[in-house]
This record gives sequence, C-alpha cells and structure tokens, in this order.
Amino acid sequence: MLDNYQDLIDELLSAPSLIRGAVAAHGGEAPPEVLGLIIMLTERDAVVLERLNRMRREPNAHLRALTPLADAAPRAIDQPLDEALKTFDTNRGELVSLLMNLTLKDWERVATHEIEGEVTIADEVELHVESDEAVRARIEATLR
Repeated sequence: MLDNYQDLIDELLSAPSLIRGAVAAHGGEAPPEVLGLIIMLTERDAVVLERLNRMRREPNAHLRALTPLADAAPRAIDQPLDEALKTFDTNRGELVSLLMNLTLKDWERVATHEIEGEVTIADEVELHVESDEAVRARIEATLR
C-alpha cells in the first residue's frame, strides 16, 4: 500500500521538471495556451491542497466535484513563463510536502463527495494525478 502512495507522490513530484523539459525542448518558449495550462495545474494544486487539509481536519468533510481539467479551456494569462513555472513549482512542492508527511491512517481518511460518495485522501490524490497527467499530455501535444 505504501508503494502505491509513493508512486502517486513521485508522479506529482516529477511533473514540474517534465514540463520544464518540454518547454526547453521547444526553445524555452511556450504559446499562451501552454501558459494557461500551467496556471490551471497551479490553481488545481492549491484547491487539492485545501481539500486534503479539510479532510485531515474535519471529521465529516463534504467535497464538491471539481471541474475536469482534461478538456477545460485555459484562460488567457498575462504572466511571464518563468514566473508561472516558479509558482507551479512552489504550489506543487507544498502539495507534495503534505503528502510526504501523511501517515498511513491519514491516507485512508474519508470525506463525502457529492458525486463519488465516500472518498479517501488516497482517492482524491489519485484523481488529481490522473487530471495532472491529462493536462501534461495537452502541454506536450501543444509544444510539438
């Protein structure tokens, strides 16, 4: 079980460097759509961090469904790429830090999800990893 949690953490931990590598391979520049997708990932990390903290603190946390990111249209962003990547690194680092400090019992803490019913922290993290992978695939496809 612990290996599964470590795999989720590793997947999230590797994303910033994978995105940086894809941008570097594209000449260090990224079209506005990629910048918007990076911001979407950054914002979703903050939302997931808040949700996981609520699940840890509240005995009967209720979670609303999140908008799927796989097909979401990124909004226009007026921000330098380097700044967006740094913010992504920071938010992802905070999320990974929380995950690395969870006990085995914490991973199994439950909340009620408005669509999925009862979910654990592990379930929430797994959904976040899947969403993250879908957005990273969009970033890589856009940079090709």
